Amino acid sequence: MNPYLNPYVAKPNRYQNNANYKIRPVSVESRPVTINKQQYNFNKKIATGQFSSVYAAYRRSDNKPVAIKIIPAATKHSTEAAKMMHFFLNEIQMAKRLATTSNHIIQIYDFDFDQRTGLSFIIMELGQQDLEKYLSQRNILTPDERKSIWRQLVNIAITLYNHRIMHLNISPENLVLFPGNLVKLGDFGMARKFQQSRTKSLGNPVYLAPELNSPYHKPTVTAKADIWSFGAILYRMTYMVPPHHNSPFFRPPLNQRSTNDPNLLNILQHTLVIDPNARPDALWLATHPYTKTS
Repeated sequence: MNPYLNPYVAKPNRYQNNANYKIRPVSVESRPVTINKQQYNFNKKIATGQFSSVYAAYRRSDNKPVAIKIIPAATKHSTEAAKMMHFFLNEIQMAKRLATTSNHIIQIYDFDFDQRTGLSFIIMELGQQDLEKYLSQRNILTPDERKSIWRQLVNIAITLYNHRIMHLNISPENLVLFPGNLVKLGDFGMARKFQQSRTKSLGNPVYLAPELNSPYHKPTVTAKADIWSFGAILYRMTYMVPPHHNSPFFRPPLNQRSTNDPNLLNILQHTLVIDPNARPDALWLATHPYTKTS
């Protein structure tokens, strides 16, 4: 039995006029949990993020398998609580909007907020495993396997581009494989519209663009940050390790030779560059020979 993240729940305090909060452990694996009038049984934790955990579960009314993300929205600090609620609402809004136009976005079935425990729930479709687990189980990808996944990533890039959205947290952990090796993107909590700047991302630093990380921090972030992340994932699928953060970033690991595919190398050379303005956009990825040729 694994208690969840010990969310803080407000309780009266006769000495400080309700200013303090008391930690109340909440277990989701020991009993059915009611979410928006539906009961769910939790099986196991399948992912953990900085502010959330995801469980495999099933809906008791029809035994439908689902994934349930839990976000603690009650904390000791009101600013932190506001941030958690923003991530919760932002993910729902962005994902539901994009899923209507692309089969490569994880669908959200339902959501709810429990005022008693301070927990937010997002009910989603359940995949087989994330891309990082898939890659970690293999020593190498065949060129066909790599290109099949890459083309789906480009489809995601075009979907984001068409909706003028920056995801800002694209990584193999947030890409989920479904039957038939269908790839879908999730975790839209940090996503922003193009015109909204963001100075910091809390995603996986291995796949974050340099402008989102020190020492290359810039005050304004653009959609080119996601282009870096797509290139970094292609690097991961090519050399089976994440890219290093020493220029030139596209060069292979020390113990490996460079890819013999000039088109693939060209994408790495153009996406993994420090200057965001020097990176291409999603349309360039979609029309690139590596993406277009079989």
